Amino acid sequence: MFSQIVGVGLAVATVGILTPFAAIAQPETAQYDSVGVLGELAQKPNIGTVILPEGTIVFSQTNRIAVRVYNSSGATRLNLYNKQTGMTELLGVPVTVQATSTGVTYRHSGNQSVTVAIANSGAQTITINGTSQQTNQAVTGTISYLPRIALPPNAVVEAILVEASTKKVLSSQQIAANGRQIPFPFTLPYDPGQINQRSSYTVQSRITVEGETQFVTRDQFSVITNNNPSTVAVRVEQPAPMKANNATTDAAMLKNTVWQLEQIMYRDGQQLEANNLGDYTVQFMDDGQLAIRADCNRALGRFTEAGDDGLSINLGPTTLAACPPESIGSEYLRALQDSSAYFFQDGKLFIALKSGAGMMQFSQ
Repeated sequence: MFSQIVGVGLAVATVGILTPFAAIAQPETAQYDSVGVLGELAQKPNIGTVILPEGTIVFSQTNRIAVRVYNSSGATRLNLYNKQTGMTELLGVPVTVQATSTGVTYRHSGNQSVTVAIANSGAQTITINGTSQQTNQAVTGTISYLPRIALPPNAVVEAILVEASTKKVLSSQQIAANGRQIPFPFTLPYDPGQINQRSSYTVQSRITVEGETQFVTRDQFSVITNNNPSTVAVRVEQPAPMKANNATTDAAMLKNTVWQLEQIMYRDGQQLEANNLGDYTVQFMDDGQLAIRADCNRALGRFTEAGDDGLSINLGPTTLAACPPESIGSEYLRALQDSSAYFFQDGKLFIALKSGAGMMQFSQ
């Protein structure tokens, strides 16, 4: 369940491709379950799911650092996580809050000073020891919808910048509504070095309440390249109802296909990619048996389905050959053993891990 964000002004969580949430969320623990993770990732499988812990005021990050500002026992505190070193540099340090007509600023003054400034426009700036951590490039705009429906205070509005063909996420922003209504301004900073002028980039969005999608983009909102703007008005729509035979269709899609692992995305931000798609595969048979390739090893096993999307995997005999040091075979087998649910999107198979630990992505 998303918490109601405490504090003055607009609470923003800016999420890049990887989310080191386990470290930045200390000392509170986010609550996850497999169904919740499945719902969160159904619309954006490339992004690690972020559920804001109780008391969160701001969760914001760049490609180098992540900052969480939160309320603990009536005091405002800050955690700073260095994504390059994997270290939590500041934990539970005190923060002063300054609210003005243009936004709100959270500041920690110490040997390592940190300032998080959130403008009313949604733009956010993180400064460490006087040095801005943001890039100069960003996609901006607003998110709105047509129906005359008021959002509850605990609604969460999300905007993501995506490379259209690969679905790679360059930047993402979460905004806790906190009673505010549409339109919601957003700012998606990105690294210009990641932009390929021959590729297409789009902004996608959705609005959730307690993990349930209420509105989502159906149209394509192109930006940056191919003479497209960097400012866009994004319109979200209510999702279409699920078809009654969806579970049967998904079960049929799952079986008798050799699924090739593309990547494993963990909740703590770690991401493992398969260098050669054919080296890590799984095939679900009609009789409930599994055939698995994990790099230089082979394994057998069994699987069971529960409900519309539940999935349980039990591994059987496994060969024990010594694979190259860069192999992710062991991690892949552990992830399969921890499977809890699955879904399909854009022809790809996504398998959620138990306790919201992460997600595996497969292609045919």
